[in-house]
Amino acid sequence: MNEQQMIDQVRTLLEPADPPPHLRGKVNRMIAGSARSARARTWKLATVGATATTGLLALLIGSVVSINGEPPAASAQAAEILHQAADAARDDQTPAPRAGQFILTTTKGFAPVVGQDELATTLTRSWMSVDGTHDSLIWVSDPPAGGRQSTVIPGCRDGQAAEWAPDGTLLNSTRPCTPTPAYLTNLPTDATSMLNYLRRMKGGTTSSDEETFANVGELIRRGYLPAQSRAALYEAATKIPGVVASPTMTDAAGRSGTAVSLAGNIDRYDLIFEPQTYRFLGWQVVPKAGNAVRPARSEVILSVTVVDRAGQVS
Repeated sequence: MNEQQMIDQVRTLLEPADPPPHLRGKVNRMIAGSARSARARTWKLATVGATATTGLLALLIGSVVSINGEPPAASAQAAEILHQAADAARDDQTPAPRAGQFILTTTKGFAPVVGQDELATTLTRSWMSVDGTHDSLIWVSDPPAGGRQSTVIPGCRDGQAAEWAPDGTLLNSTRPCTPTPAYLTNLPTDATSMLNYLRRMKGGTTSSDEETFANVGELIRRGYLPAQSRAALYEAATKIPGVVASPTMTDAAGRSGTAVSLAGNIDRYDLIFEPQTYRFLGWQVVPKAGNAVRPARSEVILSVTVVDRAGQVS
């Protein structure tokens, strides 16, 4: 097959849609510096010079069609959203938090209540120790019956942490422990390794595609990810079969977003992003049609910041 035949074949595969923007940027970089005019560097494959043809076709074929007849993982539109989120994560220049600081995360959760049509809402603020050695604090707006509005999570120092009394207060006795840092510096930084991590996040057994996709949101809930790990997390999600785009979606807080979704046998799980900045807004579980028994559950992230002490709000 000559180069023109290859070009014609790939053009047929791509029609009627143009390649997604995240690939557009990659090819622009491949042919940057050439002597062609800006007009000549358009997205019509026939205008790409022979020197860039082989690399360009490999890039496009790998992104649009599959190897050995296997279908692609996430849809092209979903992969575009996730790649945009990954690029935004890599561009994040926020300094790494210091060991003695806390990650303050404010969330709002929506969950069903037996005997009620409306979902119950709970505002939660958590001050989690960056290195896991300082006492963390969780505050909830509506604690369960008999529960505490504020709970101290003992830090692990020198292999020991304070024990809890039945009412949630701390005792003078201690127990063996391992620090649980809120700043997750030990995570993979490439998509393939991150996907493997997600598939085994709940233990030794390999998770299903549905569980693996849900683990993306769960990992974000566990702590604060460095920029490279956040990027790898979103790119790992492009490798999960069945992930599709929901270009317009409103989260439980009423914010407009764009989402990627995976439908299971009972529920659909959505990961929602801000449509301009691609900041992660939250997740939601929505019953599939005909499953009226289980209402939707969701959690939205209102803010994430770094503070110097537990209980500090600004």
